[in-house]
Amino acid sequence: MTEQFHVLALDLGSFSGRCLLFDQQGRLIDSAQQPITLNRISPRWVEQDAAQIVQVMQATLDQVLGRHQASSVLILAAGIATQRSSIVAWRPSNGEILSPVLSWQDTRAYQNLERFQQQASWIQQLTGLRLTAHYGASKMQWLLEHNPQVAAAAAAQDCVITPLASLILFHICQAPNILIDSANAARTLLCNLLQQDWEPQLTELFNIDHKLLPRVMPIQHDYGTIKQSQIRVMSINGDQTAALYANGPTRRSSLYINLGTGAFVLTPISEDLLQTEAFRQSGLLAGISRSDAETREYYIEGTVNGAGAALDWLQNTDPAIDIERYLQTPIQSKPEHGVVFINAVGSIGSPLWRSDLLPEFIDDNGRAADRVSAVLESIVFLLMLNIEAMVKIKTALERIEISGGLSNNDYICQCLANLSGLQVVKQQTTEATARGIAWLAMPDHSHWINPPEGEFFQPQSDTHLLGRYRKFTRHLS
Repeated sequence: MTEQFHVLALDLGSFSGRCLLFDQQGRLIDSAQQPITLNRISPRWVEQDAAQIVQVMQATLDQVLGRHQASSVLILAAGIATQRSSIVAWRPSNGEILSPVLSWQDTRAYQNLERFQQQASWIQQLTGLRLTAHYGASKMQWLLEHNPQVAAAAAAQDCVITPLASLILFHICQAPNILIDSANAARTLLCNLLQQDWEPQLTELFNIDHKLLPRVMPIQHDYGTIKQSQIRVMSINGDQTAALYANGPTRRSSLYINLGTGAFVLTPISEDLLQTEAFRQSGLLAGISRSDAETREYYIEGTVNGAGAALDWLQNTDPAIDIERYLQTPIQSKPEHGVVFINAVGSIGSPLWRSDLLPEFIDDNGRAADRVSAVLESIVFLLMLNIEAMVKIKTALERIEISGGLSNNDYICQCLANLSGLQVVKQQTTEATARGIAWLAMPDHSHWINPPEGEFFQPQSDTHLLGRYRKFTRHLS
């Protein structure tokens, strides 16, 4: 193929929706972005307006396509990456939205899961996930039990309850089908991870009629043609798993960390290690990051709910602190700084899975700089708990590749290197999720060029940081 081709990336995050256009070399050519509202109704209730999401994704797509319709730009394919574990109900007959989006941060249905505690280990073996209300099954139950419109539509057999990607796909494609990729399906607690399909034993356990669910397809699959174009959607994935492929194929010896509203650490893993007792006892998650008709790639994952969200919490708690100023100024580890932040913002995720703690400062001295550094360190401490769990399963780890907005903070990068003993590489890749889903959707990777790697952080001895990490872990024990 001699003609230059391009790929669209539709990237739905917690706070914005975007459409980005990449050329075959992976260069960003054009983009459009619009904000999306996140409604924190209560600590456990977090919703979004599904109609707004659909409108934003369609509008940004139209903006980018509109600017290139009259040009010679050849757009062959598109990919869709969405926030994982967010759930919405809608009518398959016409796409009418029946419920708000229950965000991945929403845990309103946590009490529904108490009756399944005895099956928690079995559920993890099938799904790779912990039994938690962050995932889709309990949210689906809640909508059926508490949303009259959803219940009525389900009774009339004109309802599906799906991850967000299904709704977006339905509205942007010419001949819409009710489909979902295996990565997003795998975040519902209803999908058999190794078989890449809905597990009848799980749908029966959670009392979710199979007819309410979309059909599961591989991540790299022909999902249909975008309206008023010849562009085919060739990949759908979750945001964090798409980001793994921002620079093409993954490295088995790397840990990948993306620092956004939450922080996520992932590393590729072989299927046989997923079935070991070491993984089952680790408190970590597992999922699928890449698949087509013939191949599959799995990963294990650690989650930190309070990354950027923890800084937002601090700003809301202490509005006088100029957090941006501290983030832009190098923070030095100081011997006298003994402040530790128990980062329970959004609850503590893997590997401890604790929802009984509240955010609090230990040995707070009232100094703004020390409070900010303590919050930054707490993000690293929570990541370290997950890295230590990963090392017990997979020993051949050589470095950490870090991306996302907070990776621009050198203090976080250096603290991570110091505590892990691993080299930390700050990737210069911007738009990691969008680049990753574009790469997955591309028909030909032979022209793809990765940007040069950014700054390297080598491990250094830091006894004061180590002391604060030990204080942090003691408080959690």
